[in-house]
Amino acid sequence: MSDVEDVPETQLEIDVSDGAGLEDDDDDDMEQITAQKVLEIIETAWINEMCAPEILPSQTDMLELMVSQVAHMEEQMRDLDKNDFRAVVHSMELERVRYIMASYMRCRLQKIETFTQHILNQEESREPDDKRLSPEETKFAQEFASNVDEYFHKVATQYMPNQQRGEAEQRIVTPNLMSHVFLKANVAVPAVIVGVDDEEVDMAAGSQHIIPYQLVADLIQNNQAQLI
Repeated sequence: MSDVEDVPETQLEIDVSDGAGLEDDDDDDMEQITAQKVLEIIETAWINEMCAPEILPSQTDMLELMVSQVAHMEEQMRDLDKNDFRAVVHSMELERVRYIMASYMRCRLQKIETFTQHILNQEESREPDDKRLSPEETKFAQEFASNVDEYFHKVATQYMPNQQRGEAEQRIVTPNLMSHVFLKANVAVPAVIVGVDDEEVDMAAGSQHIIPYQLVADLIQNNQAQLI
């Protein structure tokens, strides 16, 4: 278990009525969640993001809550003696939390840079509540795509007028959604299709499987399973 709980912490109020943990101003839909729970959500999102071939919904709200909690914990640690073993342990734990958050964000940026236009096209077709990029990530993706287009135009396509029309489409890179992934079922899930021949398998809670990602993407999105 993480040592985050060992440092006195404030309770973080967020909306968990839909399981996503987003902030809400409606007191009727609010309940308290600890920093430990927020960290668990971020850790799961981090591993899922690292293992999934496509970009997953952003956990910006959870990251913002954890950044605030880390700052709060750092403030409290200033009262500890630097030679106190607790200060050393808590400092190491905070470094671990920072690494997880940074690695999560770096992984998402790498996917955005690799699949830029594909992701932007997908975002345009999604409803506002279904979008996977944060506003900051969307801005980054748009600016990155614009810079790449400008670069290719300056060094190549302006000298090849016959190639300009289809050149942008040819450069679109898409993730391989049929790549196999390891996953663990969080709950019992019956009749999961696991092959192109419509073969089905019943997943018991806690069972582990290797399956093409596209066949279980919905389970990951709904938190019925997690990648490992």
